[in-house]
Amino acid sequence: MKPKGYKIALFLSAILVMSAIAPIAIADYTPTIEFIAPTPADETEVPEDYVVVNVSVPNVTTSVFYDQVWLDWDGTNYTMSATGSVTEGLSTSYIFDYMVTNLTDGTYAYKVYANVTKLNPDNTTETFLGVSDIQSVTINTTSRTFELPITKGWNLISIPLAIDNTSINAVFPDANDGDELYTYDDGWLIVTYYSALPGWHGDFETVEPDKGYWYSANASYTATIEGAEAGARSVSIAKGWNLIGYTRLSDANLSELLTNVTNEDELYSYDGGDWLIATYYSALPGWHGDISKMEPGKGYWYSANTSFTWEY
Repeated sequence: MKPKGYKIALFLSAILVMSAIAPIAIADYTPTIEFIAPTPADETEVPEDYVVVNVSVPNVTTSVFYDQVWLDWDGTNYTMSATGSVTEGLSTSYIFDYMVTNLTDGTYAYKVYANVTKLNPDNTTETFLGVSDIQSVTINTTSRTFELPITKGWNLISIPLAIDNTSINAVFPDANDGDELYTYDDGWLIVTYYSALPGWHGDFETVEPDKGYWYSANASYTATIEGAEAGARSVSIAKGWNLIGYTRLSDANLSELLTNVTNEDELYSYDGGDWLIATYYSALPGWHGDISKMEPGKGYWYSANTSFTWEY
């Protein structure tokens, strides 16, 4: 017969063996850091000279608190600010952000660190350091792309960017055979696209911002215009008819664009076969009619009662 304490001794021995093989795990409070909007997606390009980095870090207990969350931006460290929290179910994520400003064009790599401290019951502390994945972003404040829709038939268009190569062949390389482009300068000038030659041939060779053009297309397609955002514009408007362009990448109200004009000047646009018109009345004052704003990529007819310089 086995001694009375044999089973207890055997049980304790098993515990000791298991403890030696698999030590008791210590809780890990290393924070997981996730990038959230408005942080740019990894490896993307932004047109501004600043980037907002936003991250979320997981909930903490009363005995675990954040010492610091900081951004490593291309080797320079910035302390991030707590901006709020988001609670989902029983879990709370804390939000931190930082805006890096005055960036020059180029590609930047960055990551975020979060340092937390755990206060133990015996008043000792443990520190846990979390780090995010590395992300990159490219700053491009000058180069822009505009997708200009060309529909089958007549299009009244303009170039909304400042372009280095103004050759029609460079701006409209994907034209269809027989497409025609018209400009007006005290009379009509015309060029035609011939795929067999290939290229545009006729009365002029370049297209320019600030001018309007009629484009007659045999099939619809999208012309990709590459250039830079244009600065302040100064456009000479002659008395009578002017075929003008709008050199901006965003809409703007007529009341903000065309101010030093003459009573009963008129502005025309063409949209899918329909003519739209706005007239300036100095007595009202302002522009009234079918057109309330100018849009990138569109051309306009301007009927002026007096010559002037359009600045915007």
